[in-house]
Amino acid sequence: MNQGKESVSQFYENHYRRMYSFFLKRLGSHEDAADGVQEVFMRLIRHNGTAELDSPDGYIWRTTQNLVREIRRSRAIRARWMAPQSKNFEEQVSEAPDPEKAMEIQQIQKNALRVLNELPPRCKEVFIMHRFKGLSHKEIAGKLNLSPRTVENHMVNALLFLRKRLP
Repeated sequence: MNQGKESVSQFYENHYRRMYSFFLKRLGSHEDAADGVQEVFMRLIRHNGTAELDSPDGYIWRTTQNLVREIRRSRAIRARWMAPQSKNFEEQVSEAPDPEKAMEIQQIQKNALRVLNELPPRCKEVFIMHRFKGLSHKEIAGKLNLSPRTVENHMVNALLFLRKRLP
């Protein structure tokens, strides 16, 4: 193991500049070149240094070539996934309504609330429990101590009233 560490250290000194130049020429980035060299030597260390390798030079250069391909592949994948999001950023449709539409929606909500408040109290209560709280007619009947048929009649009356009063 100690001999392997010395070999890695010696290999580092002997091959660093050529490997760095190799990465830089193929990747065009000083950061990627430095990271690439570091990764090659980390893989060599994980292999217990050069002690167990038949051809340490061959291993290092094959690993270097493979790593260049890996980095290029990951760049291409990143570019493919990032490009559609950044290309037509200004053309992407906003989920938020424009100010005019927002005012229109606000006016419709105010009008609906006003008309809803004009319903008779029990009819309004049944309508709110069914439409806004998601309760079934049977559940409403149990909570308000009404028959399911009465709840259904309140709902029909509320819907007819709202349909007449709302545009």
